[in-house]
Amino acid sequence: MTLLEQRYRSVLRLLPASYRAEREEEMVDAFMEMYGDAPDEISPRPPWSEIASVLALSVRIRLGAAGSAPRFLAWGETVRLLALIGLAFQAAVALSGVGDLLRGLSADGEFHFFGAPGSPKRLLEIVVTIAGACTAVAFAAIMRGRPREAKIAALLGVLPPVHFLIEHVVAGDPILPLEDVAHLASAVVPVIALLAGFHADVPPVRRPWWLALLPVGGALALQGWTQVLPWGRVDSPWMFLWMDPAGAGIAVFAVIGVLVLTRRSSSSWPLALSVYGLFLLLPRLSLLAYANEGEVGTILWVTACGQCALLGVLSAALAFTGLRALPPAQAALGDRFVRP
Repeated sequence: MTLLEQRYRSVLRLLPASYRAEREEEMVDAFMEMYGDAPDEISPRPPWSEIASVLALSVRIRLGAAGSAPRFLAWGETVRLLALIGLAFQAAVALSGVGDLLRGLSADGEFHFFGAPGSPKRLLEIVVTIAGACTAVAFAAIMRGRPREAKIAALLGVLPPVHFLIEHVVAGDPILPLEDVAHLASAVVPVIALLAGFHADVPPVRRPWWLALLPVGGALALQGWTQVLPWGRVDSPWMFLWMDPAGAGIAVFAVIGVLVLTRRSSSSWPLALSVYGLFLLLPRLSLLAYANEGEVGTILWVTACGQCALLGVLSAALAFTGLRALPPAQAALGDRFVRP
C-alpha cells in the first residue's frame, strides 16, 4: 500500500463504518486512478478539496433523509427540527425587535436608544434589526420548500450576533459572558443545522402558508405578552424574568416539552427540544449571580433558580426519552442512494 493510499484510507474513516464496508474499495480505486502512482518520497497527500468532499458526504450520510438507515434518518430529522425550532424562535424575537425599533424611532426627544436622528448608530441599528428579520424569511422559505433561498436568508439573519461579537472584540474584552455566549449560540446553531440538515439528498417539502407564517404570530404574541397585556405593565420583580423573550420562550418550551413527553413520538422531537432547552437554560444560569443584590436581586435569583430547574429537568427528560427512542445502530445499508 502506497503512502497516498494509506492517507486516503485514513480520510475515509470520516465516513460511517457501514458505508465504508460497502464503498471504500470503490472510492479508493477511483481516487488512485485519478491521481496516479505518486512516489512516497514526495510525501503525497489527498487534496483539501477531496477531504472536504468526504467530510460533506459524511455529514449527508449521518444526517440522512428518507431511505437512509433508521438511525441516520433519526439524527437527520433531529437536526432539521432543531433548525426549524431555532429559526422560528429567532424569527419571532427579530420581528418583535422590528416593532420595538419602530416605536423607538417614533419616540420623542433628540436622542433615543437606537441613536440620534441621522446618526451612523441609528443607521446601523436599522440595518442590523432588518437583517435579523431575515430569519423570518428563512423560516418561511424552508417551510415552503425553498432550501436555497432559506440558507441565504438565514446567513443574512446572523448579522446581529456577528455585529454584537465584533462590538465586543472592538471593546477589548476577550471573554464573552455566559448569557451572551448563549444568545450567540442560539442564533448561530440553528443556521448551521439548516445548512447541514437540509442537504441535497433531502427532498423539499412544501408546507401550508399558515405554518410558514408562525413566527409572525409568535412576534405578535410576544408583543402582546410584554407590552399590551396587564402583566406586561406590572412593575414586579417576580414577573420580570417571564416578560422578556427568553421568559416567553421558556413558557412555550415547557408546554411543548410536556406535550412531547406525554405522547408517543419519534426520537427527533424530544432530542431537538432538549438541545434548544440548553440555549434557554444558559442565559438564566448567568442570573444566579444576583443572589446578593438586595431584595430585588433575591427575587430574581429565586425566579431564575425556578426557571433553571424547570429547563434542566425537562431538557434531561426529553434527552433521555429521545435517546431511548433512537433506532439501533446496526445495519446501515439503507444509505446506498447517497452519492459518493
